[in-house]
Amino acid sequence: MKRNGFTLIELLVVIAIIAVLIGLLVPAVQKVREAANRMSCTNNLKQLGIAMHSYHDANNSALPAMMGPSGCCWGTWTILIMPYIEQEQAYRLYQNWGGNDGFNSNFPAQSTGGFPRYGSAPNTTNVTGRRYKVLTCPSDQVNTPIGAMPNHNYAVCGGTGGTSRSVPTGAPAGFVPQAGMFDGGSLTRKIKLTDVTDGLTNTIMVGEVAQGQGTDLRGFIWWGDASAMSTFATPNTSTPDQIYTPGYCNNLPAKGLPCTGTGGGVYFSRSRHSGGVNAAMGDASVRFISNGISPTAWLNAGGAADGQVGTLN
Repeated sequence: MKRNGFTLIELLVVIAIIAVLIGLLVPAVQKVREAANRMSCTNNLKQLGIAMHSYHDANNSALPAMMGPSGCCWGTWTILIMPYIEQEQAYRLYQNWGGNDGFNSNFPAQSTGGFPRYGSAPNTTNVTGRRYKVLTCPSDQVNTPIGAMPNHNYAVCGGTGGTSRSVPTGAPAGFVPQAGMFDGGSLTRKIKLTDVTDGLTNTIMVGEVAQGQGTDLRGFIWWGDASAMSTFATPNTSTPDQIYTPGYCNNLPAKGLPCTGTGGGVYFSRSRHSGGVNAAMGDASVRFISNGISPTAWLNAGGAADGQVGTLN
């Protein structure tokens, strides 16, 4: 008599084979997805590098200041390069902020190239409340720590120390922080490419940062301190980032996000890529930097003109 269908044993064998195939396929799919994400991240940094050069050429041969003249909250380099990353409308909206912030009311007009406060009026929050693809690495987990304003993934290199060229906790005796392409010691100083005497190909211009989760400033690039990164510690280090107050430090070492709520604003380069981080160099080229890079080479790549050339190959 002709048999129809599967026996129970045959069905179980088929299910087991399918399960094995799925088990083999899922890691491969994840690997392909991460490769695509890493390429997208590389392209983002390439665009930012080119935007920095375009700004430099259009603005008296100087890079944008790391942040505005009135401190933490009144604009960063992110706003200034918006016309060069196809965000001219957002730039104009931010500059025509329509607010009445007494501390900074002398900086409202786009003609001044001013720095309105990032959360002081509807015009500015309509800009800072958006997520920008070119500023976001698709490998990371997104976060919105303050109001409706999201974190992002790229920070300029402020040098080898803290944001204000402060000495990081744990630095050896006599350590002197060196300025990067965005001078952490003079927050409003605009550096020229010709000032980078260590060589544009050897000096980091923009690096990756991982978005802090919960109420955490890491990746909150509208905030002055968080708009820059330091090469004091190597990529994805277990050394905690040093955030100025515990209220904005969500310490998650198990997720690669260690931090302490003390110190002078020291943010290290981190990513969700396997084995390292992407970085845009001073010549707008992009390199993938291994977590295992020599600490000395990485440190030296953060200084722009200290005579210590960082070799990242």
